[in-house]
Amino acid sequence: MRPAPATVSVEWIDHHDPAVARAMHAVLVPAYAQEAALLQVEHFPPMERSAAEIQAQAGLSLGAFIAHQLVGAMSLEPDDEPGQMLVSSLVVHPASQRLDAGLALLSEAIARAPEAVFAVATAALNEPALRLYRSLGFVEYRRGSIGPEEIALVKLRRNPGPVHRHQVSQLSP
Repeated sequence: MRPAPATVSVEWIDHHDPAVARAMHAVLVPAYAQEAALLQVEHFPPMERSAAEIQAQAGLSLGAFIAHQLVGAMSLEPDDEPGQMLVSSLVVHPASQRLDAGLALLSEAIARAPEAVFAVATAALNEPALRLYRSLGFVEYRRGSIGPEEIALVKLRRNPGPVHRHQVSQLSP
């Protein structure tokens, strides 16, 4: 008999709290290490983020929990491109992947602001991330690269309709 699947819950987290920032960092490090291995790169800029940088970042954060343990985190902030929210970070601890924590995080943000335009950038070779974003209606609209190893990036957008300033405020915890 197979064990019951783990239940993922999503809630706002205060990344300005040092303990929360450290917990987010503890998820970020192995998640980005896994992505660096997938991309076969040694220098991966997202891995350089410290807990102090997470704590100091602007925007909002959502956490994915299984049995009250943080297993995933997503950071949202206004994008450089007007009128859209950027998913600036979405990580799930490798031990908790394939339990739909990433899907739960993105779905919660979309549910809270269904008319908002969301954007995200990911490595062009990160097929698991691309599948997740595409499954929720994100479409590629830009390519670029990052870092000294020129990691190819894809920027995707979920554009259900026009976004208005008051809709972005709906994301507030």
